Amino acid sequence: MTRRPFLASALAVLLISLSACGGGGDEAGNSSGNDGTKVLFVPDKAHAVVGALSTLSPAVGSVKIDTFAFSAFSGDNLQYDPVRDELYGATLAAAQVSISVYGSASRGSAGAALVRSFKLPADVVRANWLTLDRATGTLYIAASRQADSTLLAYKNAATLTGTPTPDRNQAFSALSQPAFDFTHGIIYAGTARLALATGQQIATLPALPVGGTSIAIDSQRDVLYLANSIDNTLRVITQASTANATIVATLPVPNIQYVTVDPANNRLYVSVLATAYVFENASAISGNAANATTITSAGSTLGGVAFR
Repeated sequence: MTRRPFLASALAVLLISLSACGGGGDEAGNSSGNDGTKVLFVPDKAHAVVGALSTLSPAVGSVKIDTFAFSAFSGDNLQYDPVRDELYGATLAAAQVSISVYGSASRGSAGAALVRSFKLPADVVRANWLTLDRATGTLYIAASRQADSTLLAYKNAATLTGTPTPDRNQAFSALSQPAFDFTHGIIYAGTARLALATGQQIATLPALPVGGTSIAIDSQRDVLYLANSIDNTLRVITQASTANATIVATLPVPNIQYVTVDPANNRLYVSVLATAYVFENASAISGNAANATTITSAGSTLGGVAFR
């Protein structure tokens, strides 16, 4: 058991190894891990490896996590297409930024493999954050160029290969790890609300300090989760799309990095260096304390997760 000062109670810890050189795996870095269809994917950015779990809500105990290599991984998160069982991630090789797509992702080390890739425009130096709109099949990419940030959008992402022309290539400022609310037509970027269709600013969010580094939106409940690595906090904001947006929780979370929300299960994943915190009933978080289960992997750097 371990305890974190920003949580209300002790946390159950799952000790795992995601790096290719550990975890009792084979020479390719595959671990025998948990059996069953994989539904949760946790990127280890430090080792270009993906941990694949057969549960969205890890149980208490010490387990081995199935892993497979995601060669040249260079982004901050993954995206999963459950219809095609494909996992999207940004890669970098020979100064070319691409999106690599791994098929049969739910099979983990038993079958996940690169099935295709496509190159991003030559002036892109890093693809930071991917968002797949499952309803339309459009992939949104918050990317860095030499002098600014850009929002790329690719329709029909499931068909892309080669060097496709993006359907949208629009300069943005402070668009590192945005969140897309396709229900209300809003992009959340840092402390700003932007119109999805135009990129024009709608309004700033209430009383937020500069430094929002990762955002997740539950558009069903209109609840926003904001990770801020400057003041080391996780904030929960209700009625996020409205003029009545209200901060209902501010949790001190040292070294917080990325947040990912699963609206269907009202679950929040928070990545903090080598630890991912799993919050159940996330929209009910309030005040300055909350309970969470943790997935911990020594020596890893966990990014934003993907899930079924």
